[in-house]
Amino acid sequence: MKLWNRVFLMDPGRQGEATAALVAAHEAVNAASDYGYNLWETVVGPQGQYGGSALVPDVEAFTSGALMHDDADVEQLARLGSAVNGLVDGRPEDSYWDVRHVLGDWSETPAYATNVIHHAPLPQLGALTGVAIGVAERLHEVVGGPISVCTSVIGTGPRVRLILGWESMAAWADGTAIGMADPEFQERVAAGGALPGVNLVVESNVMRRLV
Repeated sequence: MKLWNRVFLMDPGRQGEATAALVAAHEAVNAASDYGYNLWETVVGPQGQYGGSALVPDVEAFTSGALMHDDADVEQLARLGSAVNGLVDGRPEDSYWDVRHVLGDWSETPAYATNVIHHAPLPQLGALTGVAIGVAERLHEVVGGPISVCTSVIGTGPRVRLILGWESMAAWADGTAIGMADPEFQERVAAGGALPGVNLVVESNVMRRLV
């Protein structure tokens, strides 16, 4: 299974307009297709950053447009897309991530998600993935909640990503504090940091789900 992401950087001075335009576009595409997109807004991290996401069981169907319904209103979708494009403040970036390990219940998309991304030289990607799985398993033991470990290479460079789901910002704050205070969690993180050439937490944020 793959996870598709698109990162949007929107004009931070027009964030209300950007949010409305992105929500309208994603809701319309979901109604006219089987893509099942989620839309996220960064609440801890760069202002004006949004993310689209979708699970991708079939890359060919996802990229070919085969998931669009025959009766989709193409002109309406084009208008909504144009409204979004008028508010973009940087080139959107797409990526595909291989889902390597899943913990907890992801049957419902969480209200908030933490993304933590680590960079590794390609020869260390497998080792760092193993460490990240151990870190995720320990966090799940002490914090609970859904956690996924994903990897990506093409377009991103060799990276390992942890995605943690939360029901609220309060749950994120409490869970993060509990995890960081756990000695075994810190030991497992240190094992990753000891790998040659590895850079831990090169990117991180907290995002709120809008769609």
